[in-house]
Amino acid sequence: MKNAHLRMGSLRFTKVLRDTKIDITLRMDRMIAEHAADNRSAQCHVLSVIGNDQEIAAIAAAIADEARFYATGPEINRLMITIGEGAEVFRSSINVPGRRRPLRHLVAISEELSKTRAGGNPSARRTILCDDDRAFLLYRISVRFGLPVLPEWSEWFGEMLERKNAIDPLIGIGCTPMVVKGTKKRFLGWMGHALKRGAITIPEHSQPTPWQVPISFSAGLQKTDDVAA
Repeated sequence: MKNAHLRMGSLRFTKVLRDTKIDITLRMDRMIAEHAADNRSAQCHVLSVIGNDQEIAAIAAAIADEARFYATGPEINRLMITIGEGAEVFRSSINVPGRRRPLRHLVAISEELSKTRAGGNPSARRTILCDDDRAFLLYRISVRFGLPVLPEWSEWFGEMLERKNAIDPLIGIGCTPMVVKGTKKRFLGWMGHALKRGAITIPEHSQPTPWQVPISFSAGLQKTDDVAA
């Protein structure tokens, strides 16, 4: 990860208390956010920061309080963000050679993003995804809604999303996030019509093609891995 620090952002949290002031700035390696209606703030869906014990504890408490943060990064000026109610927070440690104490790592995801797991909110009208790779888009949508799809349909699905204006880019650090707009019923309708027209086909006699989707939650990396069909 040569020059990885150049692709990272920073997260700042400030809070004035009766006798003191909290002012913390942490390195942020991942973020997914989307502009609010006023275009002056943003709803954050993924937040990944690294710091010490006290800093990470303060950020976790601030997320629980639905506090606001300020994010900066490559091509991102000072942006006010909030994760909102129902956020999920995960914490772990990172051992670094030469350091007496491990670094602390915190990942927070919004309530909306947490429901993109398989079977989560099956009536959802939109899905937040962390990558714009077409195979990844189709794979994740199929997993969420239980759709019967084939990897060979990835390009067709990506073209349909663009043609129907059903996909938009989001704000990202360390990734190329997208929001896909559509319900299970809508996507099933697309597939039904495409099969009738011959735009997509189901091979009669062939071995299943493995999925090849990005394995790293990072923009610009070319690594892929096979996922069982």
